[in-house]
Amino acid sequence: MRSAALLASSSLLVVALVVVVLLGAAPRPARAQPTAPARAAHAGPARAARPRVCLVPLGPHDRRLLPVVARGIEQLYALEVEVRAPRPLPRAAYYPPRRRYRAEKLLAHLDRSVLPGSGCDLVMGWTRVDISTTKAEHVDWGILGLAWIGGPSGVVSTFRMGRRVSREVAAMRAVKVVNHELGHALGLDHHARAGCLMEDAGGTVKTVDRESGLLCDDSRRELEERLGLALPALTEFSWSRVLE
Repeated sequence: MRSAALLASSSLLVVALVVVVLLGAAPRPARAQPTAPARAAHAGPARAARPRVCLVPLGPHDRRLLPVVARGIEQLYALEVEVRAPRPLPRAAYYPPRRRYRAEKLLAHLDRSVLPGSGCDLVMGWTRVDISTTKAEHVDWGILGLAWIGGPSGVVSTFRMGRRVSREVAAMRAVKVVNHELGHALGLDHHARAGCLMEDAGGTVKTVDRESGLLCDDSRRELEERLGLALPALTEFSWSRVLE
């Protein structure tokens, strides 16, 4: 779900779902690896313990999709999911030139101000505002989501998910994007196999739409080894149960 790019620090990897938004050009969803500031490595959730994932609304957000996203996480990963109380967007993350919020600064805010003492192993920010990050020579690219590989945080925006599509399609996109970013936060990189959740989108949101919503078998086994836990061996994603 991204093209390769150099990172600002060799000790860190950050993966984003990127939508190119150049001045005067219509936005086109894509995913890519942005440049990000250095940060301390996160040890990740303890082995043999079910990680607790906390969904944290930030500023304006689509609250109707929160239970849908929570059910999507539970179905794919069988992890404990908790929806926390909404929090304001940090002013330090606002980017005035494009009137949106820098995703890496939102991650830093979650790491610093939300995670400590929360009882959460992983924190996923959830917002409706436009978010962005730096990718290669592009200083500010609009994105769908961003996460640290290995955690502890990720952030997803629905700003670009519902344009000219049905509510159901937008909801399916939200579930896939959150589960994709959560996969990164749990330690997964991209997978080359078409149709799997961790596939590189190759520059178009159509890749997200055609994905099954499931992890490839080897990605699931990698996570099981990392976590010391058995994950659901699904043959299909039950959208009827998730979207109810």
